[in-house]
Amino acid sequence: MPELRSAQLRRIAQSLHTKAGTEAFASSYGMVLEGTADPAQAEPAGVGTEVLLDRAINRIFDVADRASSGVGAEDAVLDAALPLGRRVIKHLSELSDVLASSGTNVTLIWESNATARRTSFSSESAERCRSALRAAQVEDANARLEGTVVGGSKVRGVIEIEVEDGEVVVVPVPKDDVTALIATYAERQVAADVHVLTARSPGGREHRSYTLLDLFLREAADE
Repeated sequence: MPELRSAQLRRIAQSLHTKAGTEAFASSYGMVLEGTADPAQAEPAGVGTEVLLDRAINRIFDVADRASSGVGAEDAVLDAALPLGRRVIKHLSELSDVLASSGTNVTLIWESNATARRTSFSSESAERCRSALRAAQVEDANARLEGTVVGGSKVRGVIEIEVEDGEVVVVPVPKDDVTALIATYAERQVAADVHVLTARSPGGREHRSYTLLDLFLREAADE
């Protein structure tokens, strides 16, 4: 079985065309990497572009793993891929198309100073991934959520907002911000400005991913 090792996966991640240090995109995984690092200014292990690459690569592995999960794989693929944004979804769709069309099974291998990971990506898994991503019809919009902050998780990097119809919306935030946000807003009425990505799986299930743009107390928003 062919193997894609760290250097090749790095090139795949860099091909996603998001930028680090120059521009951030609310609708993409925000990581990449254009230009060449100055060898005389090497970054310490565990910071900078190495951490960004680890995050991007781990997301790619998550998508590959979920494409191999059997029943419900297409929904699982969208759950993993949608937070990465349109740009990444397009490139993952193209990669899946190559593997599915050629009937190729590959082993993905990633090793860095921080992590090591290995997974298999069969042509059948690639077909499930391709099917889900091609049918996704991703739409994006800005919206305001109004409701009560009812929970959060520093481990997962999320806060939970119960909106007026009773739905609990899970909104990703930086993990280091979770404790302060919960301390400030827990059980209080808030307004959250968010960027929303929406897609439908081939089975018709709607998937949503939220990016927090701003969060403030409801009374402040009403003034």
